[in-house]
Amino acid sequence: MKTNILYDTELTKPVPVLYKSKANCCGCSACYSICPASAISMIPDEEGFLYPTIDSKKCVHCFKCIDVCAFKPDQKDKGYYQTQNVGLKKVGK
Repeated sequence: MKTNILYDTELTKPVPVLYKSKANCCGCSACYSICPASAISMIPDEEGFLYPTIDSKKCVHCFKCIDVCAFKPDQKDKGYYQTQNVGLKKVGK
């Protein structure tokens, strides 16, 4: 018997992935500034550079952080695309 119950996992978008490696983030904190839920913290790495980290319990899945990211559209304009395990690859190479 099939039910019409929707479970939480079916209703919720995934938590945004801001970057896969530090090379894919300039640390500008635009995502941190625009987050309406204050779910993003800027955490220093071992060299003192700040990188965003999302608290998945606070994230409302609005994806404003992805939309405001100046780094991502810039890479797309240059012909790069995001890969799951490698980072950025040049289209056609």
